[in-house]
Amino acid sequence: MTEEETVTRLKEAAKAKRDAEAAAAKQFEAAVVDALRGGLKPKAVADATGYSYETIRRIARANDIGRLREPTVTSRKKVRPEAGD
Repeated sequence: MTEEETVTRLKEAAKAKRDAEAAAAKQFEAAVVDALRGGLKPKAVADATGYSYETIRRIARANDIGRLREPTVTSRKKVRPEAGD
């Protein structure tokens, strides 16, 4: 096999790997979205998949899945606007 053929083969293999990873990422994201829309909590999804809670949260936000609960901490500025001065 010539050097040119080897390089071509490497490029094709790299492209196939990137394509497979992209397809797997889309499939994973779809499964996460389905689980969240089905009522599973982000923590449960994170525990089941081994991905961080933050990763699951980002996927949820990217797919317009709203918060399951209101934030438990509120800034002082929102509670008392004059406190921010």
